[in-house]
Amino acid sequence: MRLRAPVVAGVAGGVGTTTLAVALHGLDAGRTVGPLVDVLVCRCSADSLHRAARFADRFGGPGPRPVLAVTAEGSVPAKGPLQAAMQTLQSRFSGLVVLPRIAHWRELADPLAEVSGMLAQPPESLPRPLRGYTTALRELAQLVAATGRLHRDAPVARPSHPTSVPAPPRRASPVRRADAVQPVRGLRIIAPGPAWAGQR
Repeated sequence: MRLRAPVVAGVAGGVGTTTLAVALHGLDAGRTVGPLVDVLVCRCSADSLHRAARFADRFGGPGPRPVLAVTAEGSVPAKGPLQAAMQTLQSRFSGLVVLPRIAHWRELADPLAEVSGMLAQPPESLPRPLRGYTTALRELAQLVAATGRLHRDAPVARPSHPTSVPAPPRRASPVRRADAVQPVRGLRIIAPGPAWAGQR
């Protein structure tokens, strides 16, 4: 049985939602947080973790909760109050994974081209700065698959008022034609396409 692509949403803009959705070959829901979300993304900051805690209450229904992905602001792991906040949050989600900060993505014109092939790469074949992120990404993918959420269809919203129809999640990919994507030096695309194809 093929697993559906995971739905990824963020607690706010700029937390790394699109980057993670592209890396997982998932669906980018932006800041639309609802019952269909499989991965909730926040930053490792007091405000962002607090937002994630507030959103956790939305997942109190039947079935497994989403996985929380925390984009690191600095060193991993975080210390002090931030570490305590993450430990508290972990029990309110199906799992929590901290994704290391990749400084050189700020310097690339199109970091998503590099991001899109990471999950298909053995971590040891990647440039050193990307290995920690890829290892965390694999852990996150395993946690999401283990929840069982991807075995069922994403819920379909049935709004009571026609003007309240939420925008559907969009396929996460660089905004350009697929055949225009050029391979990034140092990366080998071993298994292009959704990471979830063929999984059970």
